[in-house]
Amino acid sequence: MPIHRLSHIFGALLVVGLLATLLGACTPQERQEINFVFMRTSDNTEPYWQEVIAAFEAENPNIKVNLFIFKWEEGQQRIQEMIDQGNPPTLARVATRWIPQYVAAGLLEPVDEYISSDFRSQFFPLLIDEGSQYEGRTFGLPITVSSRAFYYNKELFEEAGITEPPTNWDELKEDAEAIHTLGPDTYGFGIQGKDLETSTYFYYFLWGNGGDILTTDGTRPAFNGAQGLEAATFLTDMINEGLTQPNPTTSSRADLETMFVEGNLGMVITGPWLARRLDNEYPDLEYGLATIPYQTTPTTLAAQDTLILFKQAKNKDAAWKFIEFLYADEYRLDYALTEGVLPEKVAVAEDAQIKENPSFAFFMEKLPTGRFEPLNVKSADIATVMTEYLQAAYLGEMTPQEALAEAAIQVQRLLSYSATSW
Repeated sequence: MPIHRLSHIFGALLVVGLLATLLGACTPQERQEINFVFMRTSDNTEPYWQEVIAAFEAENPNIKVNLFIFKWEEGQQRIQEMIDQGNPPTLARVATRWIPQYVAAGLLEPVDEYISSDFRSQFFPLLIDEGSQYEGRTFGLPITVSSRAFYYNKELFEEAGITEPPTNWDELKEDAEAIHTLGPDTYGFGIQGKDLETSTYFYYFLWGNGGDILTTDGTRPAFNGAQGLEAATFLTDMINEGLTQPNPTTSSRADLETMFVEGNLGMVITGPWLARRLDNEYPDLEYGLATIPYQTTPTTLAAQDTLILFKQAKNKDAAWKFIEFLYADEYRLDYALTEGVLPEKVAVAEDAQIKENPSFAFFMEKLPTGRFEPLNVKSADIATVMTEYLQAAYLGEMTPQEALAEAAIQVQRLLSYSATSW
């Protein structure tokens, strides 16, 4: 074959190859998918995240975010089902006490390697350097933050002749007695005795009396000491003397909040979301905020849910891109205002809508004094044990001393197990 014919053939093949390469380069990339699990906070939760995801996907057309909204009571089970089906969440909002279990099961990806120093510096140090840490690593980011405060109904206080909120347990009891005399369906103080936060409600008084949940090294229970016994006895006495709502073991946090907004409960301890509800839905109800009554140590709970990254999930780099997007100041401010929770970012807390709102400002002021519940691979089980035995005391099935002693035995078994489970 003539040489010039061969050159034409090779030239044609080269053009075809170049065209194929160019066409391949123009082919749309395969869309990466992220499974995003978020626990429901309110009716606003799903619409909020749908808007954020729509904005993210508009800027990142090659990433698709699949949103799953679960109720808290079904959350762990639904996540486990996704894992068992080989389609684990990429990102999930979880209760921080779940993290040790996920770590022990080898399910979580530490996010230290993803976090730049600039990104980390946006968060309040208490939240990112303490609340997000477990075993010396960062296993997630604060996604829903709150502290707790003491709410009181100013109208009921005035009717009962009370001029100031109580500062200690004696004053709390006296005020509850005065409010209960206003009517048979008006109760002084609400105590949570249903669901896992039953233990947390007890911790407010344990901490306020100078006590601790566990020993400093985290290997033994400490709640059954003198400070804890005094706290449990005080709460049980309040129940037995009719100064709380009837049958506290049937009352969840939401139940107490509803009783307060309906004017049947004079005092309750809860988070900033109740202030948002009161301001939006019950503007005529006059309420005040105060430090939780204490004996020796003014304190509150520092609470955060955590956004975690699953190790087995695909497209983790795409997931981190979504994380950087959703933590933009505008979205985190909107989230705080929408759900009635506290900002986790310093810049967001400086916004006038937070700083100039008396309720937000009060809770933000208390946050640095907050205490986290200790994390342990058996944290969730410890909360279950505490709830069970506190309920027994509240129902009169056990004395406070018997209940705490038996709870301590069970918690020690859990701690011993966790110490050898790694």
